[in-house]
Amino acid sequence: MRELSGKTALVTGAARGIGRAVALELASAGAHLVLLARTADALESVRAEVEAAGGTAVAHVADLTEPALLDELDRVAPKVDVLVNNAACFATYGPVEDVAAEEIARVMEVDLLAAMKLVRHVLPGMKERGFGRILHVGSVAGSLGGAGQVAYSTAKAGLLGLTVSVAVECARRGVTSNLLELGLVTTERTSAAIDPAIRDALVRNTPVGRPGTPEEVAFAVRFLASPRAAFITGAVLPVSGGLGLGLYPEQLA
Repeated sequence: MRELSGKTALVTGAARGIGRAVALELASAGAHLVLLARTADALESVRAEVEAAGGTAVAHVADLTEPALLDELDRVAPKVDVLVNNAACFATYGPVEDVAAEEIARVMEVDLLAAMKLVRHVLPGMKERGFGRILHVGSVAGSLGGAGQVAYSTAKAGLLGLTVSVAVECARRGVTSNLLELGLVTTERTSAAIDPAIRDALVRNTPVGRPGTPEEVAFAVRFLASPRAAFITGAVLPVSGGLGLGLYPEQLA
């Protein structure tokens, strides 16, 4: 089924990992892709993959924090029907008082404020056309918190407020706003950023007993982006393998 034929999907952080998987999945649903990331070669590779699979895509190298971004989007993506805010960055792992203020500000800008900026940019057109799907890729860190990652957890928690507020504001305009709350997902970035001991602890506390894959996240995005998901808004969809459920899930083994 190509349920997104005729629709345009904008995906941030699209050069690899979850963003790449989301792009390929939405392309298979018939959407035209606008791919944003900072890494030109990797982004071009994803664009080529989309087109090799029979889809269409535009790759645009951009820093989400730059003021000129919105003017650039008017040129490369004059119409956006599906917005997937996937881009994220991390601060140095450690106690909040030891993390540089500049790092904290960068996390807030990329993980939260850039998402809000893009929402504000695409909403008028979505409302005018009577269709829109806004999807934020969040984390269980936003609801559970986590020692050593205060900036990241705070930014992801902020996405919840953005999600539900926009859902209420746009509920009668054909626009839905939803949040995917991820557990541990295996990507190049998480493999490099997460200490192996912490990763093992996360797996032990995930009832299904393994990390997720980018493709599993992408399938959830496709579901929520579908016209048939019109009655789902303001929702938090856990894509986490149950991470955070139960006190001692390792006993399930």
